[in-house]
Amino acid sequence: MGYQKTLFIKARLTFDCLSVSDACLDIMPQKSRSVFSRIIGNTGILITGRVLNAVCSFVYVAWTSQTLGLNLFGVMLLITTFATLISDITRFQSWQTLLHYGSKAFQEKDFNQFDDVLAFCIRADFFSAAIGMLVGLGGILILGTSRLGWPAEVKPDALLCMLIILFMNIGWSTGMLRLCNRFKLVTIYEFITTCVRTGGCGIGYWLHMPLGYFLFIWCLTQFTLFVTCSYAGIYLFHQYTERAFPIRKIFQRKTPVEGMWKFTLSVSFNEILDSIFQQGGTLAIGSSLGAGEAAVYRVARQISNGLSKPAQMMIPTLYPEFIRFRDQGDWHGMRLVTLKIFGLILGFSLLVFFLTVLVGERLFTYMLHYSWPGEKTILVLLVCSALFDICLVPIEPLLTVMKRISFVLKARTAIIGCYFVFLYGMMRVAGINGAALSSVISSFLMLIICAIPVIKWFTRLSENDEGQS
Repeated sequence: MGYQKTLFIKARLTFDCLSVSDACLDIMPQKSRSVFSRIIGNTGILITGRVLNAVCSFVYVAWTSQTLGLNLFGVMLLITTFATLISDITRFQSWQTLLHYGSKAFQEKDFNQFDDVLAFCIRADFFSAAIGMLVGLGGILILGTSRLGWPAEVKPDALLCMLIILFMNIGWSTGMLRLCNRFKLVTIYEFITTCVRTGGCGIGYWLHMPLGYFLFIWCLTQFTLFVTCSYAGIYLFHQYTERAFPIRKIFQRKTPVEGMWKFTLSVSFNEILDSIFQQGGTLAIGSSLGAGEAAVYRVARQISNGLSKPAQMMIPTLYPEFIRFRDQGDWHGMRLVTLKIFGLILGFSLLVFFLTVLVGERLFTYMLHYSWPGEKTILVLLVCSALFDICLVPIEPLLTVMKRISFVLKARTAIIGCYFVFLYGMMRVAGINGAALSSVISSFLMLIICAIPVIKWFTRLSENDEGQS
């Protein structure tokens, strides 16, 4: 009953936020209103797919944890988190490169130039994926399972799991989906992968399968995502260009626009730092406190991220619109849309916090099938951290479009360094609660630092408006 109530509140929360967005439209100019409506509409489409994924994740995580037990489930999370972290820190964010350099050529139907940009992004995806696979395999062989907090007998399964990193980069196809404004396709391929994960875990729960089976299902889910998203990207290319896919250009060593590598590395490094922040804590807890504690922390973070996911879904819809604002030189429209989205996020954050206090513990107990002392404190802290992160949703894309990505990188690098200092110090004093508190402090500092240049820019725009009037 508590689980059903949680799902009802989460769905109501989404529709309430979308209703608030309708009220915001009444006080906006027509052009900004259409952009804001498109952002909210695309976000709503993504949320629809993620609601099903969130519901199923509560089910398959519960099935897996109940089948393997808390400690072995923690080992599985440590292995998959390690693979995800390696994939993230070696991945080029080619979808941002495709939008940044290919959007104008695509709109103007300069497909020869667009093919060069697209081929560059595909090469970047496969090159970084190959590096990631080698780093993952080498990391396990060099560090050993003992330093990673895993039992020695899982080493063969963990090595096989690292091979899937070769198929975890879907940047170019994601960029095509966002460039073509076809976010509905995202819900389709996410539905397919969710069915694979849920069905596989259901079979494992019914047959009491071992750890290796559940790792295989996780890898199969990643491969399914790769195949379906790549197919969607090829389909959209053919539909919008009516031309053959530029396979030959993929194998050419050509950088079509000067500065592409610098931009790609900059935005990728920013995502690498964010991944270290999101995934590194789980690995640090696993090596310091144990697999069981890592499982508790990981599930608590998954719940907090799940509750804040509707707001995070704005990120892939914001960036294409900000690129259009930049190309048109409409900085005032960008400011207006940013302020309205930030106000919407603040209201959403209050609702999420209330939801966490109300039903967070029930979700935690259901997913782990285990009650942990102080679980409500962990959840509240990690939800606060997630809410500070989603307040960055309109800020980071804005800074990227403003060519302030170097500032974001410097800020995030400093914050990540402070985070791990806080993490190890607070874990010794307060265990998992200390780890959660260090996440809150780091997220808050990142929000304040990134907000400063945006506030200054908004102030200058307002002063210019007053001067012109």
